[in-house]
Amino acid sequence: MLQKIVDNNEAISEVASLLKEGHKVILPVKGQSMLPFIVGGRDSVELTRPKRALFVGDAVLAWVDNSRYVLHRLFEVKDDGLIVLMGDGNIAGKEYCKVEDIVALAEYVVKPDGSRTYLYSKGQRCGWQIWKSLRPVRRWILAILRRTIYRKYRKNI
Repeated sequence: MLQKIVDNNEAISEVASLLKEGHKVILPVKGQSMLPFIVGGRDSVELTRPKRALFVGDAVLAWVDNSRYVLHRLFEVKDDGLIVLMGDGNIAGKEYCKVEDIVALAEYVVKPDGSRTYLYSKGQRCGWQIWKSLRPVRRWILAILRRTIYRKYRKNI
């Protein structure tokens, strides 16, 4: 089997081109920064070009720090229009970008069996609000999740 290894930024630039043409793209997720809602090494996300106003809580693919792409939640919009992003699995780390640096909106989490979970259903939004409020104690919850449930998926990253 022929394989081609492509730089992550190069691959996502191609994804951005497909999105501009109106296509939806399913992208595998690496890393654990979106735990517990998106499991890196297991889940994929279905990305679309944003067709609506973005809101706090939306999971977006964005170019941050003029150096890399991340899939994180829109955490805050500053008065000067600066967008603050933070992964669900992060305790304190935040990234910053401008609205024009947002490439895509993640609409669905796609599991290995092909099932899809809409990220903005009432239940998912409620779950994220609860998770956001648990930020002071997330460190311990995430430690347990990483050591138990998600151990087998971390090997793939």
